[in-house]
Amino acid sequence: MDRRGTVAAVAAALTAGTLALTPTASQAAGHPRPHPPSAPNRVLIVLFDQMVPQYADQFAMPNFRALRDSGTTFDKAHLGYMASETVMAHNVITSGLEPRHMGWTDEAYRDHANVFGKGADQMHITGDLSLADFALIEKNDGVAYPKLADYLHARYPGTSFITVGEKSYAVESATGASGDIAVRMSSRRSNVTDNAPTGCRNLSIPGVPGNGQWRSPAGKNVPAYLNRPDPTDPTLCGRYFVNADKANDYGTRAAFPSWLYPGEGNRFVPGNDPAHLGGDTWVADAAIEMMQRETWSGMFVTLGGIDKAAHMWGAQADTAPQDCTTLAGMTHTRCAAENADVQLGKLRAAVEAVDREKGGRTLVVLTADHGATYGETFLGSRAADAGNSNWYYAPPELGVWDAGTTGVLDTTTYSNPSPAIAALNSDGNVQFSYQSTAIETWLLDRSTRAKKATATRMLGLPGVIATYRKNAAGNHFVLQGTNRMTRSERSWWAAHAQSIVDTMAAPDGPDVVGLLHDRTSYGVYGDHGGAQESVQRVPMVFWTPGARGHSTGESFRTPDLLPTVLAAMGIRPTAPMDGRAHSLRH
Repeated sequence: MDRRGTVAAVAAALTAGTLALTPTASQAAGHPRPHPPSAPNRVLIVLFDQMVPQYADQFAMPNFRALRDSGTTFDKAHLGYMASETVMAHNVITSGLEPRHMGWTDEAYRDHANVFGKGADQMHITGDLSLADFALIEKNDGVAYPKLADYLHARYPGTSFITVGEKSYAVESATGASGDIAVRMSSRRSNVTDNAPTGCRNLSIPGVPGNGQWRSPAGKNVPAYLNRPDPTDPTLCGRYFVNADKANDYGTRAAFPSWLYPGEGNRFVPGNDPAHLGGDTWVADAAIEMMQRETWSGMFVTLGGIDKAAHMWGAQADTAPQDCTTLAGMTHTRCAAENADVQLGKLRAAVEAVDREKGGRTLVVLTADHGATYGETFLGSRAADAGNSNWYYAPPELGVWDAGTTGVLDTTTYSNPSPAIAALNSDGNVQFSYQSTAIETWLLDRSTRAKKATATRMLGLPGVIATYRKNAAGNHFVLQGTNRMTRSERSWWAAHAQSIVDTMAAPDGPDVVGLLHDRTSYGVYGDHGGAQESVQRVPMVFWTPGARGHSTGESFRTPDLLPTVLAAMGIRPTAPMDGRAHSLRH
């Protein structure tokens, strides 16, 4: 969406185990890969958070369809790992590793080596970690591994790897230690009386006076031009300062099921202030400015709007007609998807301009960090603001750290689980539990006997189709038992479940895992996290200018993304990866 001067213009835009070398890595170790003729010298990854592949055809997403239909598309791509969540995917994509080899495996992290200094085996919520925290735990059994930024630095010295998005944990897990520029929205600030940049007097929503809490660009090496003041009045905040007041929820706090996880101003939606558009529009505009101004070889643009909308309204079930010109309409899944597509069109145009002006070619990758399911069978609390306490359960006598090295122990926020999850702790052995479209539980007593007892108890919880317990060596999950499944559920489960669950077998990971029926959730009405096909399926498109359209049913897992990018760019891997390279048609 362009930054235009009227609400009508905004509306028009809106509607328009053991780590083994892969064959590729093994071959590359002994035989340097020749640089392909006219290989791309830049890569842009555009991630649509929680985009289900069907949205591209279901909604008005012509830009996505154009790149998909003229690029190489893996139409059977799936994550191939758990947990199927944002905080996992961004590092899987940039490392080529499964979660068990990348340092953390889920929304929760057991600090078995006490790297955060809060005590061995203390539990931390990974979505609250800082950039420094992620850099600290990005290690495979204590050994740091290269990521996309490292490979690009080695091939193109002096160039930058840039990450930009709304969410701190999405941006910072992808950036890690070696990313150069990381831009995300700051924490919420409330000074609406002082001049910029300390205060923002100009960030109330048009038609909604007051309610001026705001966010601005923050992160690592944020370019000064993104924090510049208003060009016509330096006492006012500039373009990348946006309203994020919780009071401006656009009806999501009063409606069900959105009240489980309501909106907050223009953090994930554009809004109706043309000088301060938020959400994915904010992300794309910032990305394009950096494309034009920086010398870069890699950029990761993560668009969070679909995710927020789908969580609130039930993902695939959010089909009622909406007017995307209104603030309330913008909060819905179709409007978010169509706005994300407008941003993709802008990004493609910017990439083509960069290729013309700076030379070379840019490889564009379109994907998602996870799919989604509608929680038709919903097993969490339906109370307002219950999303986080549905997802996370920490017994009050234990608590959970809300961040890594600088966090505080929270013994209240996450101690109000649904009755079913409370029953899981009937023997007092649960240290922490995370539940969404799966249940993952960490135990105090981790003996085989204790894990069997919890896995058996978990098998009796509502919605569970199978439970697994981590073996004594910690490198594999043993199937404890199953319940009745539908034919389609059993087919997917038999083909994929064991390998997906095993990707969580690490010291920091859960001790017991329960998989759920399709269209079943404990968290919110549009959810992810588990092994069901709908939360595992993701779009996977590779495009360069002049590419020939090619769709393939070849098996593709998200850990394959990095080795495939490196192969397309003629870059030889220097470390083992869990993914393998695929050939792209040019």
